[in-house]
Amino acid sequence: MKLSSEKVDVKKTYLAVTTMLMAILCIDFYMVVIKFLGDEYSVIQLAVFRNAAGIIPLILLIIFTKEYFSIFRKIDKKFLILSFFRGLAFLSMNIFVFISVINLEFATAMTLTFSSPFFIVILSIFFLKDKVGKYRWSAIFLGFFGVVLIMKPTSEIFSFYSIFPIMTAFAWAISVIILKFIPEGHSTAKIQLYSLIFNVLGGLVLFFITSGHVEIKNVQDFFLMTLTGILGGTAAILFIYSYRLISASKMASFEYLGIPSSFVLGWIFFNEAPWAQLFPGVILIILAGMIIIWRDKVNEKSIKGNKQIN
Repeated sequence: MKLSSEKVDVKKTYLAVTTMLMAILCIDFYMVVIKFLGDEYSVIQLAVFRNAAGIIPLILLIIFTKEYFSIFRKIDKKFLILSFFRGLAFLSMNIFVFISVINLEFATAMTLTFSSPFFIVILSIFFLKDKVGKYRWSAIFLGFFGVVLIMKPTSEIFSFYSIFPIMTAFAWAISVIILKFIPEGHSTAKIQLYSLIFNVLGGLVLFFITSGHVEIKNVQDFFLMTLTGILGGTAAILFIYSYRLISASKMASFEYLGIPSSFVLGWIFFNEAPWAQLFPGVILIILAGMIIIWRDKVNEKSIKGNKQIN
């Protein structure tokens, strides 16, 4: 029985890693499309289209889970408020990351977004009352130093736009913290649907109060804009699926595979190879993230051990 259980765990791990890689590729490819479209359309316009088209994979998920009516039940005030703020956090994240990839080298913009684990830890202290020890604090400072090395604020290659990937990471961290306050019993599809509704509504408000928007020039651009929503929405679903297969501490480290993939795509599509800017900062960011993941894993084992003793 033990051997059979181990085989099942191995299969789950392989499936989870494969799903995670597919999610990473979906994100990278749709960011490539955003960078191509960024010279022709406004960031707000791209964000509205991406989020509106994101309903397509979500509808498929609802059909697959058969939650045709349950997603409209048990909608209380707390859930709506949390979905509202989560939707705004995702809208902010979309806008910030779009500004990043359009105005920075692709790999640099995507790498700086991996500072999100440090913001999650910091926000957890204030909002979730988590206790942070010396290892996590060391990881935060180490990761921050890695970010500074990539941004190079005192050098000639520093760009004002380097701030936006950090803001992207912060917005993502906020969405993660908000998710912790949503009561259990609400399905993934339900949470995603209402967050997406407020996301799109917020984007439409920004669209009407801002300028610089243009008509979609051709069918190809319309298809590409729709593709960003399909790929982005699919990535969100794949991430959720992979994290539900095995523990988060095991899966989180595989997110860093997004760094080499974004570097390769930046080189292929935009002829970029920012070696000098990314190293050695990228190594410190990955190392800091791995320390946080390792401590989460140690704490998880400690909690399980205490439960078994009790």
